[in-house]
Amino acid sequence: MKYITRILIGMIILSAFLTGCTTTQYAMMLIKQDTTQGKVKEEIVGLSDQLLKSKRISAARVYTMPDGIKIDVWVYKHKSPESGKSRGTVLVLHDIGNSKADYRVLAKKLAEKGFDVVLPDLRAHGRSTGKYVTFGAKEKHDQKYVIDQLLKEKLISLPIFAFGFDLGGAVAIQYAAIDPRVKGVIAVAPNRDIFSFCRRLLPLLNEADAMKVIEKAGKIAKFDPADASAIMAATKLKCPIILMHGQLDMTVPVTDSKMIYESAAGQKELNILPMTNHITIMFLREDDIVKSMERLADGKVGLKTGK
Repeated sequence: MKYITRILIGMIILSAFLTGCTTTQYAMMLIKQDTTQGKVKEEIVGLSDQLLKSKRISAARVYTMPDGIKIDVWVYKHKSPESGKSRGTVLVLHDIGNSKADYRVLAKKLAEKGFDVVLPDLRAHGRSTGKYVTFGAKEKHDQKYVIDQLLKEKLISLPIFAFGFDLGGAVAIQYAAIDPRVKGVIAVAPNRDIFSFCRRLLPLLNEADAMKVIEKAGKIAKFDPADASAIMAATKLKCPIILMHGQLDMTVPVTDSKMIYESAAGQKELNILPMTNHITIMFLREDDIVKSMERLADGKVGLKTGK
């Protein structure tokens, strides 16, 4: 459904180009994303209190960020009958327009393998508040704050690992770059930066006008666009990274992951999946992601590329 929505948005944007739009209007198209799909999924799944009562989640929290935005979070506690100890915590970050409700299967599978799992709604998504998407500039700090609070409450355990798809993948990389507690990150089809996202969303803008739109977006949403770059964050990583990307991805080209891979220092893997696009890359792939996360936790990620 969200991909149909993107096509409709593309048609609206094309119409806007033909009729003419202001820089502010283009900027709003960039930072004001349609998150209806994720909100609907949250309503279908149910309220946090209902999920807690039925024991479908272990804990629920709402944390207020320094700028007043509220981040809604679910926690799944590990299930380790053998040792009784957690293998660490996996932060799972959803894709643009979606919500944490779509990642419950992955969370359950990770918990069954001994990980604590944190499922937040990104700002302006799901049941979190906020109006604007900042492509990691603010979102990465939200994640650090959430992890800080959950550790203080002793709801989760170190070390921390991060997983994300699409926007979530870009945020996961940026978050890992600012939190030394993160010992591994998996990013599936991440956008490399806000500039590349803008050029794909608004393809008829020339480079100079695109930069004006991005600058305006930063002023409206109060963030520095230069601080919304997975490719720059990758250069600062102190932990291993696994990148996964569909060879036929037309939404986020595989070149984005290739550029992030080349920029990343240290242990890294790039797995390009043949005959796979942005729609199909996450389809029934939870088991593969769990296995990759176990390899990260066991320190078995090396210099490998599936190019």
